[in-house]
Amino acid sequence: MPFKFKLGAHLGNGGYVIFKATEISNANFVIALKKSRASRKIKRTLLRHESRVLQLLQGHVAIPAVYAYGHLDHFEYLAIELLGPSLADKLHFLDGAGLKVKTVIRIVDQALSALEHVHSKGIIHRDIKPHNFLCALEDDSLIKLVDFGLSKPIAHCSTSQYNPYQERRYIIGSLYWASLNSHNGFDLAPRDDLESLAYVALHLLRGSLPWKPRPLEESELRSQEIVRIMKSKYTGERLSEGFPHEFGELLTYSRSLEFTQLPDYAKLRREFAALGTRKDVSSDGSFCTARAPILTASTTVLEVDIDLPPENTEDHDDHDDHDDRDKDEDSYFGYDIDQWDNRQGERDKDLTLSAEQAEALESDGCLRLIEEVAK
Repeated sequence: MPFKFKLGAHLGNGGYVIFKATEISNANFVIALKKSRASRKIKRTLLRHESRVLQLLQGHVAIPAVYAYGHLDHFEYLAIELLGPSLADKLHFLDGAGLKVKTVIRIVDQALSALEHVHSKGIIHRDIKPHNFLCALEDDSLIKLVDFGLSKPIAHCSTSQYNPYQERRYIIGSLYWASLNSHNGFDLAPRDDLESLAYVALHLLRGSLPWKPRPLEESELRSQEIVRIMKSKYTGERLSEGFPHEFGELLTYSRSLEFTQLPDYAKLRREFAALGTRKDVSSDGSFCTARAPILTASTTVLEVDIDLPPENTEDHDDHDDHDDRDKDEDSYFGYDIDQWDNRQGERDKDLTLSAEQAEALESDGCLRLIEEVAK
């Protein structure tokens, strides 16, 4: 039977809007509802892809439950398990401090288990960051991995490296957390999810990483190159100074892997389990109360001087900069009307699961349809 939902509180934004929502016929069934603009003309939509990936990944404690999907007029919707705050939210309230080592050990162990499951299903996440690890609503000592919109099947061979000075191409994922391979233009693999996780762990320990968020007025290409150079100059050993060496070795190991090589998750989890034993880590307790002193970094932040070619900063779409329609009401909103009326509005074919996987997921009947969404 199809679902009918009523929208509740607004929870957040990204490449979509997300709401708390309640099933109209059952007020006790409360979920998180992702809403993304998608004209009926678009066949390969983003949330449809994410719904299929989540279906494929069901059955692991770190994967949120997925309930329903619907593509209605102007918008598509995805109903998933309602979760609590993200690790980024928790760190935000610590005023520059990092989490306790014991807490980060527990987080890393759960994250490694999640990545092992995702990769075992032939999927890479491609956007690992603190914002995409959310605490379970009833137990915030459990984390769940979310936002599979950029996820894709693992490739069997690597693409060639591109020259960033000759081809204007942007990284996959988020600048602060992206792997060096992403900066260098290589196709991503399981090793890159692991490298991003290493950055997350080190960030949670330290409270920050040396490559600070770039100024808004700086060009995207220049920001990417500055962060790439800084990341390449910081080894795992250097970033983990003052903390257990296992965290730095996680970064070093991830960077040593070949494109087709799966991380040895059993070995990594044994190492962090041994570290947990030495630190007398308990599996109980909230993440939000853990706190470490503000880090006085022993490493000097490197100054980066690069010479990039000038970029054309002309605004080619200033004709629609003053469109005052509600972007949450109409998929033909002016700011991105071109994206929804031609091929650029469709999901990249590389993100599509195989025909066999898609057919199997369609036939298993576990994902219900969303028939109506009311305000």
